[in-house]
Amino acid sequence: MNLLKKYIWLAAGLGTALILLAASGARLFFVLKSYQKEKRELNDDKVRIEQLYQRRIFPSEANIAREKEKQADLVDAYNELNDWLSAGQVRPAEMEAAEFMPFLENTLRRIRDQLQSGRVVFPEKYTFGFEKYAGGQLPLPKNIPRLVQQLKMTEEICRLLPDSAVSELISFARDEFESVAEGAAPPGAPPPETSAEDDFISSQHFKIEFRAREGSAFDFINRLARLPMFTVITRVEINNPRRETTMTGAAPKSGAEKSPAAVKGQTDETARDKRIVLGREDVEIKLDFEVYNFGPPIDFREGRN
Repeated sequence: MNLLKKYIWLAAGLGTALILLAASGARLFFVLKSYQKEKRELNDDKVRIEQLYQRRIFPSEANIAREKEKQADLVDAYNELNDWLSAGQVRPAEMEAAEFMPFLENTLRRIRDQLQSGRVVFPEKYTFGFEKYAGGQLPLPKNIPRLVQQLKMTEEICRLLPDSAVSELISFARDEFESVAEGAAPPGAPPPETSAEDDFISSQHFKIEFRAREGSAFDFINRLARLPMFTVITRVEINNPRRETTMTGAAPKSGAEKSPAAVKGQTDETARDKRIVLGREDVEIKLDFEVYNFGPPIDFREGRN
């Protein structure tokens, strides 16, 4: 005890050192324990990743089989819809330039004969948008298949005019694709664009203007929408050249008075006569419509036909 009292500070330092040594030992024990645990987890992860690297993950035969079934179902659905939409379409046809000119002449003559037999008035020697070729200019060979297609479409459309009792054809315009392709597009017109969608679906624009009774006009529109070739009307404009009708009659004698019932009866009769006159007039119709073409079906095994 005397020794401890004599060296109290030494004893205190020794005790503190022992405490710190014990704490460090405990800390080292827990660190080593955590290290061993993490080392085991690392080794397990290494083993797992080696197993994953050794596995043949792709391609999975089961996944491939399921995806092929889904793709086959999708192709079948597309082909079924495509066949239904393209059942009555007019396709481009290859033809030599020497054969195209008589084909053009004969087609235009058939169209004119149909209109004349149906008592449809049209401009003399009308060429239905094929003016330069009817004048003797030979088309480029690359444009002939689509020109033949447009001629057949024009004949199908114009056949509806006499069937609908249209009285007069004012104008008919087609999509002059060859002028745009040859750089003869109107100033400011955008250049033609092509995309992968053109292999699946494409359309050609037509315009027609004619005069007919109201019932005949709507009958033509209905017939156009029911054509076997897929046709979509995009714009309809109906103009009545006689927007106002003046009803005339005998002027009442001076000083004569009419009862309210008589005035009302005369007004109703005037309105009725006006409606009848307007309904019997020829109206001018302007139509814009698209004729669509659909690509060939898809072969699941060999790609596109």
